[in-house]
Amino acid sequence: GPHPTPELSFAVMHLHTYAGIMITASHNSKEYNGYKLYGEDGGQLPPKPADEIVRERQEVTDIFHIKKVAGGIKKIGSEIDKEYLNQVQTIPINRDLIKKWGDKLTISFTPLHGAGGDLGSKALKEAGFNKILTVKEQFKPDGTFPTVKYPNPEFHEVFKISESYGADVELAVDPDS
Repeated sequence: GPHPTPELSFAVMHLHTYAGIMITASHNSKEYNGYKLYGEDGGQLPPKPADEIVRERQEVTDIFHIKKVAGGIKKIGSEIDKEYLNQVQTIPINRDLIKKWGDKLTISFTPLHGAGGDLGSKALKEAGFNKILTVKEQFKPDGTFPTVKYPNPEFHEVFKISESYGADVELAVDPDS
C-alpha cells in the first residue's frame, strides 16, 4: 500500500537492504509519475548506479519476467510503519508546548492525494495533537491529483479546500510526503 518516501529511506537502513524502490509522483504533475531508487545509505542513488539500473530496465522486454534478486524483494508493511513512527517520535520537539496546546489547536491535514495520509495523521496524533481534521477531498491517493493543478505545498492554491475546514493550522505534505 501507500507509504511516504521518507519511510522507504528509513526502511532501507533499518532492514539493511541493498536498495529501495518507490513508485511516486512526488510534488510533480501527473505527467512525471515514476519511481525513485534509494541506496543502502537511505539516500537517492547517485547518477552512475542509477544509470546502470536504467540501462538494465531498458533491456527488459517482458515486465513479468524479472531477474531474481539475491535476498528477494520485500514490500514494507505495518511492522515497518510502527518502527518508522517510533523513530519519528524521537525528533526533538517542544513536548511542553504540545501538552499545553495539543488538545486545543485544530490542524487541517492534507496529503494532497499522496501516500502520507495514514502515517501523517498517526504521527501527529502520537506527537500529542488530538484535533486533526483530515482533508477528505485530498486524502485518498490518486496520481491524477483531481483537486489541484500541481500537488506542491509551496503553492498557496493547494490549500483552497483545507482553508474551508476553518482550522488553526493548515498542514500539507507533497504526495510522497
